[in-house]
Amino acid sequence: MTLCLIARRFCEARRHFARFALSLGLIAVFHLAPPANAHAQTAGAPTLVISQVYVRGGEVGAAFHNDFVEIFNAGTVPVDMEGWSVHVRSFAHDPTSFGRVFFSFSRHVEPGHYVLVRLGTGGPNGAPLPPAETGVIVFDEFFNVNAGGAEISLLPPNAPDPPRTSNGCPPLPSANIADFVGYGNAACSEGGTTAPAPGLTTALFRRSNGCEETNRNAADFQLLDAAPRNSDSPPAPCGPAQLLSFFNFASTGFAGGESQTRAQVAVRRTGNLSEPATVDYVVVDGTASERSDYTTAAGRLRFAAGEAQQTFNVLITNDARQEPTETAEARLSNATGVGASVGLRDKAPLSIFDDDNPPPATNPADDSLFFVQQHYHDFLGRSPDIPGLLFWRNNIDSCGADAQCREVKKVDTSAAFFLSIEFQQTGFLVHRLYRAALPETAARPRGLPRYHEFIRDTQELGRGVVVGQAGWEQTLEANTQLLLADFIARPEFVAAYPQTLNAAEYVDALNAHAASVIGGTSVLTQPQRDALVAGLEANTETRASVLRKVAENRAFSDAEKNRAFVLMQYIGYLRRHPLDQPDLTFDGYDFWLAKLNAFNGNYVDAEMVKAFITSIEYRQRFGQ
Repeated sequence: MTLCLIARRFCEARRHFARFALSLGLIAVFHLAPPANAHAQTAGAPTLVISQVYVRGGEVGAAFHNDFVEIFNAGTVPVDMEGWSVHVRSFAHDPTSFGRVFFSFSRHVEPGHYVLVRLGTGGPNGAPLPPAETGVIVFDEFFNVNAGGAEISLLPPNAPDPPRTSNGCPPLPSANIADFVGYGNAACSEGGTTAPAPGLTTALFRRSNGCEETNRNAADFQLLDAAPRNSDSPPAPCGPAQLLSFFNFASTGFAGGESQTRAQVAVRRTGNLSEPATVDYVVVDGTASERSDYTTAAGRLRFAAGEAQQTFNVLITNDARQEPTETAEARLSNATGVGASVGLRDKAPLSIFDDDNPPPATNPADDSLFFVQQHYHDFLGRSPDIPGLLFWRNNIDSCGADAQCREVKKVDTSAAFFLSIEFQQTGFLVHRLYRAALPETAARPRGLPRYHEFIRDTQELGRGVVVGQAGWEQTLEANTQLLLADFIARPEFVAAYPQTLNAAEYVDALNAHAASVIGGTSVLTQPQRDALVAGLEANTETRASVLRKVAENRAFSDAEKNRAFVLMQYIGYLRRHPLDQPDLTFDGYDFWLAKLNAFNGNYVDAEMVKAFITSIEYRQRFGQ
């Protein structure tokens, strides 16, 4: 997104005021706008105030190169600054002159957080200001912010220039002015008495870290050593906001190139971090497609107490199409935890840069390195570990130019990803959880997970897991317990197995449903059933652990293996559910399931894997 800021100036002050240019460091891409009457809002409404003013930047003996105005959110909800403006009326030359800067792009400010507005191109003396937020912009609009006296106003969205009374001052307080500061020899102020003029090393500070607001400039401000604060500064929320925390994307946008094969997306939590909290994320198509340009990314980020930032990866597909830069959109939702919510930066674009100039002459699916790497993306939801990548590539390349040998090796390599320990304990477990627990409905045909559900839950199980690396078992077990806790709390599960069921009723209901799915009368043996009931009654088992034991039951797993294998042909290779376009029916799924069953699960004799990896639909994901 392009950042733009329109600086407007009135009267003929341009030729007189050539000292400072307005420059502003802000981050873009948000969507909500606060009410115009921000100054008169009640508790809980958006409230922005001017919290610090420094006007001696660059002079001999100055503390900083630049003048600055600091803005603070003293309210209890985030505020989008789009449409807000800063208005400066200087008394250096013409007391009727003023300059105004409009925020014509979005920039959210969370409760207790600061935004630094840098004034001017700076002078030769003093220290540089702290790094401003991404995207510092310098303007060619000039006017003087006088050291002896000036008025600085913060105006809410779409507010007109405030009218002036006979004494030249606006009526204060005013619905058209969110905050007003007059200092030094300014003619106007809140409360009738101006705040003191800042010095070379001192700035006007709103008391209580920005929370003090009595509409009296002289009482609300004090002179302290200048200390500019921006969005990276420790928050200082006022009142109830101390209990709140907010999830936002850490940048206005993210990017990755096809040759890089992944982009990293950062999510930041601010505010009160004393409690753990979670937030869900998903990446959705824009001009980029999850089938051909990137691997579907969805999941839940779990922040421990005190943890401020986490990341997730979006895997990029290095296809063979020559394309312009394409975009997807990352989104946040469903924050959980005490006082946790999603902030205003809940969306961020992801740009994917093409590297096909000129495009390859062959389909990447024919290249063994690409073929194996894409299987890591499609089946395990992660970048390949180098030993594994090289092992499977060399397995195919050992055939040399023997096309028939390479075909056999590719089929075996591909099937190995489904049969791997890593997938069996992630994707296959997800399949079994849905089938063992959830009844078939119009919204859930055959009780199968839909595409995005499957990807989300499988990626949750596989987060940080690389089989063979130190600690993978512990990581997988922790992930499994977290997913199970989420699964049994979902409305669909609770509706099928209400909390009112006693231990025996719950175990029997799960057992009966799982048995019906595989065409039997019971999945559990009588001793297994009785042990689970007793465990629930003694609190040595939970609803989650019982579900897991039913889903992992050997008889149930064996009965579901072929169904899951066929489902993964669609989800893994074609990146869709069997009912999605272009099929819209289970005819294709049923055909391959019947064939796989007829060959007792022998995917080679059934020619199932071969059919999918040589299909037009699969190969067109990567090129023609």
